[in-house]
Amino acid sequence: MKRMVWPAFLALLALPGGLWAWDAQALLDVVPTAALVQQQPPTSPWMQTETTEVTGQGALSHSQTLAEGLSVSGTAWGLADSLPTGSPFETPPGKIDIESRILELKLVWEIVPGTLIWDVGKKVIHPSSGFFRTPLNVISHGALGNAANINGAAVGTWEEGWMGTDVTLLLGNLSISNFFSPRMLWSRQADSVLQYFSLPQNDFQNLTRLDVRIGSADVRLLGLLTSGGPGSSDPDVNLQLGTGMDTNIGDSITVRAEVSAANSQSRLIVADPLHATASADTVHWAPHALVGATWTNAQQLSLMAEYYYNGSGFIGSDYSQLIQYSQDRRSAYPNATDLLDQFGTFSAGRHYGFARISGKLDDTLTAAGWTQVNLQDLSGLTGIVLTLTHDTWSLNGALMNAWGTTDTEAGLSPLLWRIDLELTIFF
Repeated sequence: MKRMVWPAFLALLALPGGLWAWDAQALLDVVPTAALVQQQPPTSPWMQTETTEVTGQGALSHSQTLAEGLSVSGTAWGLADSLPTGSPFETPPGKIDIESRILELKLVWEIVPGTLIWDVGKKVIHPSSGFFRTPLNVISHGALGNAANINGAAVGTWEEGWMGTDVTLLLGNLSISNFFSPRMLWSRQADSVLQYFSLPQNDFQNLTRLDVRIGSADVRLLGLLTSGGPGSSDPDVNLQLGTGMDTNIGDSITVRAEVSAANSQSRLIVADPLHATASADTVHWAPHALVGATWTNAQQLSLMAEYYYNGSGFIGSDYSQLIQYSQDRRSAYPNATDLLDQFGTFSAGRHYGFARISGKLDDTLTAAGWTQVNLQDLSGLTGIVLTLTHDTWSLNGALMNAWGTTDTEAGLSPLLWRIDLELTIFF
């Protein structure tokens, strides 16, 4: 396993000034997991196997005013990962993977205070957040670290930003922003150093965002131009458009709706279900949509319900063929491409529902339960979360499992259950 050091993270720690002037967070994860594993494919039976992964993560953030209207801010992140073992107390030699990254490092200049703002550097872009599926997160990197998304949150704890520049114009209830992220490639030798600051960016991206408040509703429009990088199967310039709205109904209900569509999205499809072969396919103008609502009362009891449409997924006979392919892959063709996992966990279908209930049990203890259901075959994922919070630390325990028969998406997942025990310390 490739081993790396934390030069960026340690450099920030060594800067003058007390650590207490910075925002720091340390996170220890213990993740026992049970999954079905075929010991000697393709003839041996599938057996339940338990593994445990221990991960320590840390993030250090700071914002510094340089002059009136000019500031610099950044976040460094580091990870020490034990890799899966049979015991949470066992970390044999060669089982530790250490890596680090500068997540954000940007210079912000208020050219006209309160009206025109310019950012340059590395920046996390979140056109949408807060719900389970967010079609407007069109250039999100995704969360770093090994922790599973077991609480139904839309955005993970830490995410890497993009190198680029962002200009924002604020005019009353209207704001217009444009973020440009250039193509940035370097040699393998240079990557041995630059990997601690940023991964290569194989394509350029230009994201224009328009936000306007109409009455009690916040409306967002966006357009993304992007190109494939060297070696991409789709090097042409592509367009993705989206719009979203959220509004409050009274003091307790928030409603959100989002839709986006890309003019070209690649995926793999079943070529020959009998021999478990796959081929490339392109979906033109694949839409992704969300509609959902959250209700919260004065005692902080919260209910969320959501429907998500995945236009790049499968339906009808194509979906049935995909499930049959995946069954054959499990029983006879273990080396065939895993088509169910090509877009991430639990996303091969077109129609999904999500529900979550959460609330405070007392001043320090909160509980939540959630479920995501594939509405085409009624299989799903379920999670339960308990969180104990104090001023400088929190302890989180969560359980996630998949359910469904072997002719369903979740039932074909090797995951049986996953536990995440998470201790977070804030400085």
